[in-house]
Amino acid sequence: MNRSVLAVIQALQQFRCLVVKDLLAELRLRRVWPCMLLLGLLLVLLIEMQIDLPDVAKYQVLSGFFWLIVFFAGTFALERSFASEREEGCWRTLQLYPLPPSVLFLAKVTVNVLALALLECCLIPAFVVFSNIPLLAHPFCLVGIASLANLGCAVVGVLVSALTASVPHKGNLLALLLFPLITPLLVGAAALTQQMLLEEFTEEWWRWLQVLGLFVVLFFTVGILVFEFILED
Repeated sequence: MNRSVLAVIQALQQFRCLVVKDLLAELRLRRVWPCMLLLGLLLVLLIEMQIDLPDVAKYQVLSGFFWLIVFFAGTFALERSFASEREEGCWRTLQLYPLPPSVLFLAKVTVNVLALALLECCLIPAFVVFSNIPLLAHPFCLVGIASLANLGCAVVGVLVSALTASVPHKGNLLALLLFPLITPLLVGAAALTQQMLLEEFTEEWWRWLQVLGLFVVLFFTVGILVFEFILED
């Protein structure tokens, strides 16, 4: 068999093992996801209790709040991307293992995309029930927006988490560094969601969709190129 094919098969096996490892660790220890879901649902309830607006104004306001909630609650998962390896003393072993940095990067991004998707699967019904917002009126559009937003947030979050993983007493450092970087992503996702709720699928909607796609491609490429140097630091 061709050596390049064997390398691809080995990389896929390593990717699967890393993703399964992180998912099983979270399912067993429940360190992050329960807190993330609880915070997200509490924020939905608090916002809904304070907002009483006509439908159009509510769509405009809550479209932005929805993605802010996803960001702040999802920070729990992003911040823990490399914490377990650091705390359990296996970070150096992971670096010495013949593992391509790009595979580790893709595995961490995948786990965080799944975490954000789980969060949104809980928040979307909560918004529909408590706020009476028809987020599920155009499910395919919503899935497309969420997929790009989750991937972009996960890519940037993994990069920043890797940079801050060795910083002692970092507190909310990741959120402070991450928020300015993904502000264009949040603005674009909020604008797309608002126009989806108003059923305004104009040229502007497609332009925002292209902006999100460009953001994802740009940071994904940067992540693949620089992740090896971040690990060395």
